[in-house]
Amino acid sequence: MKQFKGFDKETNKFLFELQFSNTIEKQGENLIKYKKYITEPIHLLYLDLLDTISRFDVSFETKPARCISTPYTDRRFSPTVPLKEYMYLRFRQANRKTDMLGLYFDMGCETYGFGMKIYKPTSKGMDLLREKISNNAEYFSKLVDELVDKGFEICGEKYKKDHFSDLPECSAKELLNMKTFSISKYKSANENVYTEKLEAELSEAFLDLKEFIELSAK
Repeated sequence: MKQFKGFDKETNKFLFELQFSNTIEKQGENLIKYKKYITEPIHLLYLDLLDTISRFDVSFETKPARCISTPYTDRRFSPTVPLKEYMYLRFRQANRKTDMLGLYFDMGCETYGFGMKIYKPTSKGMDLLREKISNNAEYFSKLVDELVDKGFEICGEKYKKDHFSDLPECSAKELLNMKTFSISKYKSANENVYTEKLEAELSEAFLDLKEFIELSAK
């Protein structure tokens, strides 16, 4: 039985106001609201998504501490801003420290995004992935075209020069000529966020990415 019923309709307002009250003096007061609007519901969203994650033929890290954002910023870099002004879930390949394929959801005060990313990419890891894509460019192009038709965007920093000039123009070539990439959807906060429809939207999107991720992970 699904547990996530949506974020409270005050959540985005809270995240917006947090930008102006995110001080050490108000940390205790803000934490009470943070728990209500973010910590508790995002944990339920995480639990509901585990069933979808289990359907992948890829081993993902699923421990809550590795998947759910904490309220606190890293004080080494944000000494006067104690709390995150956003939230996220991420399911990254298990037993790896670099080049981890992963599924994610994040949300700030105005927008949310979800899809797949490559966490901690390295030059060697990206070269291996490019080799897989270039050796099966036609099929990867088919998968990418299908994802774009479903509303996904291909995002990433492109090389200034074409590194695969011998490859015919295709969607896979776009990936190959990026330093790293993500395949994502970005939306303005809407009514889905406040209902169980958000979990359904994320599950559908993650399963849309399933074949691409499994083929990339082989």
